[in-house]
Amino acid sequence: MPPFNAASWRALVAQVDPDASFAPPASEAAIQDAERLLEVGFPSELRELLAEFDGFSAGYGESPVWSVAEIERGNVEFRSSPDFHELYMPFHHLLFFGEDGGGDQFAFAIQADGQIHRPDVFRWDHETDAREWYAAGLRQYLDRRLSGDDV
Repeated sequence: MPPFNAASWRALVAQVDPDASFAPPASEAAIQDAERLLEVGFPSELRELLAEFDGFSAGYGESPVWSVAEIERGNVEFRSSPDFHELYMPFHHLLFFGEDGGGDQFAFAIQADGQIHRPDVFRWDHETDAREWYAAGLRQYLDRRLSGDDV
């Protein structure tokens, strides 16, 4: 799949889900602040999307891509909550960026060197704590999530 530029993300989402609701763009400063807080650079596709719109909602309360503030909050919570530490494996190797409305979360894998080297998206199953490959990148993730091809 060819890389998308920022101008195409809204069109891609709207093509699959015409009822999607978009937030205004995130600032570069907000994205950089989140990267510093979470100690990981965001993948280029995620940065491009957030620069076009700061997350969006779809379907019945789903947030396929969170806002920068939600990315910060969600990742800090998953990494630091004592409740999560008792129930699940650690989350420091994941950068969560969205959810399905039913409790499962979607993330990019953070490698041992603290960076995201591959655009692959993984689904974290909140019931089993499974972390399974879901898509080869943000475009495929959005196609699957929004088209209902979510097997």
